[in-house]
Amino acid sequence: MKPMPRIWLGDDGIMRIECPQDCRLTLEDLQDLNRRHREISCECRPLLVYAESVAAAEHAAQQFASSEEVVEVVSAMAIIVRSFFTRALADIFMMFHKPPYPTHVFNREDEALVWLEPYCKQSDRANGEQG
Repeated sequence: MKPMPRIWLGDDGIMRIECPQDCRLTLEDLQDLNRRHREISCECRPLLVYAESVAAAEHAAQQFASSEEVVEVVSAMAIIVRSFFTRALADIFMMFHKPPYPTHVFNREDEALVWLEPYCKQSDRANGEQG
């Protein structure tokens, strides 16, 4: 059985996904992550993806990441990469699948968190207006 990406909600309101070593993301993986995201929180939240270990992502998985199902729960996405290869994968995703939410690639977690911070405040305001 292949290791699955881990997903959790941080105390800061940012949803996080950590990919296992040499992860090959499939459509089924992303659909499962979306389901688990909704079990944790159905609110639209910023997402931090630790993609340092991603080895590949299926075309259908990349398409799903820009689908309405994902847009409903992701306000912005920061992707952390460590190598030229994973940066190229992230750039290809952003270029060809044009996620409809703000997306940016980072080498460092602290920079990604600073970039995501305004989207946490937007989520808080949106949730306050609903309640």
